[in-house]
Amino acid sequence: MYKQKITKLSNYDRILACLYRNPGISRKDISDITGITPATVTTTVAAMIKVGLVSVLGQIEEDRGTIGRSRIALDIFAGYGCTIGVECTLATITICAADLHGHIFYKEIIPTTQQITDHITQYVIDLVRTCMDSIDFPTDRILGIGIAIPGHIDRNGQHMVCSSDRWADFDGLKIQSAFPCPVVFENNIRCMAVAQYLHWPQNTPASFALFHAGKGMFCANFTEDGLYIGTTYGSGEIGHTIAVPDGKRCECGKRGCLQTVATEPALLESAAFIFNNNDSSLLHSFAQNADELTIEHLTTAYSLGDPAVRQIITQALKYLCISTLNIAILMNPEKLLLHGKLFNNKDIQQDLLEMIRSQFDFTRNNYRLGTVEFLHCDPEDGALGGASLAILKCVIHA
Repeated sequence: MYKQKITKLSNYDRILACLYRNPGISRKDISDITGITPATVTTTVAAMIKVGLVSVLGQIEEDRGTIGRSRIALDIFAGYGCTIGVECTLATITICAADLHGHIFYKEIIPTTQQITDHITQYVIDLVRTCMDSIDFPTDRILGIGIAIPGHIDRNGQHMVCSSDRWADFDGLKIQSAFPCPVVFENNIRCMAVAQYLHWPQNTPASFALFHAGKGMFCANFTEDGLYIGTTYGSGEIGHTIAVPDGKRCECGKRGCLQTVATEPALLESAAFIFNNNDSSLLHSFAQNADELTIEHLTTAYSLGDPAVRQIITQALKYLCISTLNIAILMNPEKLLLHGKLFNNKDIQQDLLEMIRSQFDFTRNNYRLGTVEFLHCDPEDGALGGASLAILKCVIHA
């Protein structure tokens, strides 16, 4: 279990954050980790237990040769309340409701259409209202709503800043005014990182990064001070770093951006060319025409040894390897989590890790490469991230 010093919050918030990062912790250990006096920890925890936010798990087993009171294990009570998360992407709109441990008990995934994006503000409002009416939690126990977006929210908290003009109708202020509980917004990959930070503390040290490669690319970064946001909208936009100088023009206007060679759309475009020009490709076993191909078809063909598919994915992995090493060297996270449908394939995981290891040999072990791990990519990850953002902003930092 990774333990960290939590600062820059009130004592109440620091204790609550410590409980999230260390489930089953004792009052004494909370004091040791946060630096808050034992008396203040005891008083604050007692208030949390009284309102039902924290539960007592029981005595911690230990060597009773030591002198003093038995330590009592504490944890956040999952049923104290819930949060709602919504993820908006050009592929799907996903909503979920989760308890305070991140367990989803309500979920709906809707394919995105032009009609939905043209009226996305009202659609999100209606979707959340339907969710609120469908779950058992009373309104005052819905503690917050987190909206995970494929870009950034502007400084007024109203408009979405992203490369697609299909979100022009998005109005964060109108969504906030529609509900009695707080509504917060953040980039969807940063939201996923928050979910990892809160609900899988055994897997996330104080310093980690989450690199997502899907229809787009983004890298979220956690430091010991918390989620790093940066001062510009470019923070985290690793997909718009240059991979191939003078390469294909990107939607951002530059040439050779990473996302033009290693995202799902880039790979599917290359796969369509293979499908239409190579009758012997295994891709013909999965689809009747190129438009039906999915990233899962490509990764399966990769594992089965289709030469043309292996060539395009191997080339993409080389660029992803370079970007992964750049993150490891420049950001220096203790752990780097890779996320995306491409990485759900075990053969691709193994081949990418081998590339990373071979490229990092230049250090002769003089530098330590943080651990690289893969997260399984599931359709509800972004929505759960939104619900987790609501916990962070509306419960811990309330």
